Amino acid sequence: MIRPLAAAIAMLATPVAAQVTIQGDTTTIQLGNAPTVEAETREAVSIAPQAVMRGLDKLAGASEDIVLTAGDPITYGPLTITMRECRYPQGNPSGDAYVGLLVVDRNLGGPVFDGWMIASSPALNAMDHPRYDVWAIRCKLDDRTPSVVAGESSPLPLMRPEGLGGN
Repeated sequence: MIRPLAAAIAMLATPVAAQVTIQGDTTTIQLGNAPTVEAETREAVSIAPQAVMRGLDKLAGASEDIVLTAGDPITYGPLTITMRECRYPQGNPSGDAYVGLLVVDRNLGGPVFDGWMIASSPALNAMDHPRYDVWAIRCKLDDRTPSVVAGESSPLPLMRPEGLGGN
């Protein structure tokens, strides 16, 4: 009686591999023996020429905003970061950014990240590096787009409304 119960518990604890297939506008997800799920995943997107990323040196505790231009590699510590594409919802440039990146560590001699980062969910597909973190902030359309790097994110300091505490 105990053996079948232990086998059932072991089966429940065993992770099941998911298989994701993307064809055209349809994504098919198959999880073990579960029914296949198909979803329309394409929403209208636009492509920006630049992306704003944030880099963190975990050892020094210093963060820095990095502006990437499609196809132009930049150096951040021992990392060479190349943006392939920055996508955002059509008509909403301040919306969620999807950034296609290749990150190569010259000390390790190979890529440490090759894929898409999503600004609203940085942990969904994060770069795994012992010292550096890099994640997407937003797409940048042109030089007139506000940039945290240039300190242009707000033309005026934020003011506390009158009567809400403080001096």
